[in-house]
Amino acid sequence: MKILATTNKAACLAALAIASLSPASAQLAGQYGILDVTANGGINPNTGVAWAEGDQYRLAFHTAGKINATSNDPSVYDDFATAQANLSPLGNGSIVTSTGWTAMLYVNTDATMAQGVSPVSNPVDRAGTTDRTNGAALGGAGVPVYAMDGTSCIARNNADIYNGWSNPFNGDTTLRLAAGSTNNDSDGNEVAASQNVNFSPFLDQFGLGDTANIHGPDVWTGGFGSSVNPAGDTTDELRTSHGNTNANNSGRTWNRFQRNNTDSKSVYALSGLLTVGTGSPAPPFAITDIVYSPESNEVTLTWPKTRATSYIVKVSTDMIDWEMDIDDDITEAEDENPADDTQITVTLVLTGGNQDLSKLFFRVEEQ
Repeated sequence: MKILATTNKAACLAALAIASLSPASAQLAGQYGILDVTANGGINPNTGVAWAEGDQYRLAFHTAGKINATSNDPSVYDDFATAQANLSPLGNGSIVTSTGWTAMLYVNTDATMAQGVSPVSNPVDRAGTTDRTNGAALGGAGVPVYAMDGTSCIARNNADIYNGWSNPFNGDTTLRLAAGSTNNDSDGNEVAASQNVNFSPFLDQFGLGDTANIHGPDVWTGGFGSSVNPAGDTTDELRTSHGNTNANNSGRTWNRFQRNNTDSKSVYALSGLLTVGTGSPAPPFAITDIVYSPESNEVTLTWPKTRATSYIVKVSTDMIDWEMDIDDDITEAEDENPADDTQITVTLVLTGGNQDLSKLFFRVEEQ
């Protein structure tokens, strides 16, 4: 059995530090350890001054996994985006504590109605980015958004998010890759660009660099701006609009083509508001050790002790459905290593068919 661990700490997002010195010589820490507060000369691109404690920002990425667009429930896509973040090779591991990611996808919410008549769930509202006053210029409403490399600011504020995920510093017209130029793809093969790439903010989200592949993964969006063909079935339409992560113009980033909604594609995922803090950040609430014993169908988990009265250990096969728990009242009295006053260790028996699965995820929640 392949055992994978993830954790969830209710109402809390873990923070790891990326060190920087503010004018007061305090250490600044971005949540998840991804934001590099030294980038751009240490300047917050939404305020034009140095990052400071309390400044807020967001993160964004396109998912590596894919999902079909048949559901009329917006939470299905938002939960998928969150699950993808929790699987993340995008950060340094602490992101597995994250919650509340929004799939940037319009969704028809009533399958019994026709396209254009069905109520539509707007991701702009779900993400809390409706205020677009002052436009996409410096200081506009909202917070800056960073790609998962921690340094690429792909939006200054709310309005700038919907400007094709363009580069707010260099502009849409800055040529990143000229037609005919060559570069290596992620497998090391030399590839020639067939056309100019003016911007492609997500191209480097995994640190691979320009690949000369003009169009990256297709991404369900429901047709941003005009909400053309949202996700979800309707009585007269089974297609959904999608964009492309490395489109060669800003419109195609959000709205390039339409496809049958039974196809599987990525989504753009936008985090909730994250906050820069100071001082030494607390360690993430995470499963720190996991041992599986197939002979006895037992798993031993270790996680940090907190002030919680008790803990719940849940299991899932897909990191989306967490309805099943294997123990819902674990206390420090059950700690098998009481000499360690920083962590709790417990051994649990896998039953109910869980012992026969080839892959299983674990999550610990505080009570």
